[in-house]
Amino acid sequence: MPLAPPSQLLLQQDLPEHALLVNPPHDDLAQSIPSGWHAACFSHSTNTVFETQGFETVSVLAPKQHAYQSIIVYLPKSKNRLQYVIDYCCSSLADDGEIWFVGENKGGIKSLAKQTKKLFEQSDKFATGKHSAIVSASKPLTAKDFELQTYYQNQVNELDMHVQALPGVFSQEKLDKGTEVLLKNLPRKIKGRVLDFGCGAGVIGCYVQQHREVDEIDMLDDDLLAVKSAQRTIEKNSIPYAEAFASNGFDEVEDRYNWIISNPPFHQGVKTHYEVTEQFLAKAKDHLKLSGKLLIVANEFLSYEVILKYHFKMVKEVARENGFKVLQCEGIMRK
Repeated sequence: MPLAPPSQLLLQQDLPEHALLVNPPHDDLAQSIPSGWHAACFSHSTNTVFETQGFETVSVLAPKQHAYQSIIVYLPKSKNRLQYVIDYCCSSLADDGEIWFVGENKGGIKSLAKQTKKLFEQSDKFATGKHSAIVSASKPLTAKDFELQTYYQNQVNELDMHVQALPGVFSQEKLDKGTEVLLKNLPRKIKGRVLDFGCGAGVIGCYVQQHREVDEIDMLDDDLLAVKSAQRTIEKNSIPYAEAFASNGFDEVEDRYNWIISNPPFHQGVKTHYEVTEQFLAKAKDHLKLSGKLLIVANEFLSYEVILKYHFKMVKEVARENGFKVLQCEGIMRK
């Protein structure tokens, strides 16, 4: 993918030969940075890109036991995840090291410049351009060991489900309206093997396994913190025959399902982005059994029916509430 504006600005700088790159975007950055960098990606698909390019990758669930002189971090799209990222970077930073925060102007980099002055002894916005900026920071005022367990937000939602969610994971704080409409209008007969696509903290998958006659349920997400959260939600609610795993779309899916159920994402970064969801809608039929069904919820202004009618003989609107619609698709058209 073409370089994002923040990446273009970053590559104009005098870059260190060795650095930790945190939360890089899914663009062509990996082709242009020094080979001595390590990458810590929140996205499974981005992580795969860097590994394919020969970079050493580091888990975002626990910092590597190594102090980096240079850390370059792209601002996360979720404000809830920012403190997690800052803590992660500070725990990986050498005493005399420096962090560069990279981001688009409308993505929060301006407010971050003010925030870092409260968190670091030294902070400065030293590069601007491409509608982006880079803020440098060094000597954290408070440093602590990074412990993943301390970042889980534990809640009992409106479904009486115990949700364990890490910062920035979908449905972290409360049951979102789209998921609520979907679960309220679930068909009574959902059986067999079910896939929760884009599972977030695992709410949909766990609810279906609790309230329907399901043999097995798989949950997948590209966000590694979401997968970890879903695994914890499965465990906390004692959900049997359930598994959550990381996947870029259907890349890691080998089986076919009786049902695929999803509240698919349509935002990427700070922009509305439909490509990921459109690919999901087009490929879902290839991972359903011949009699399988697809059930999704979407904002009512999104015309997903246009895509779905190319792949399913019947696309039915099951419900429309609170600005959302639930679509059920069946009758797979194989090509």
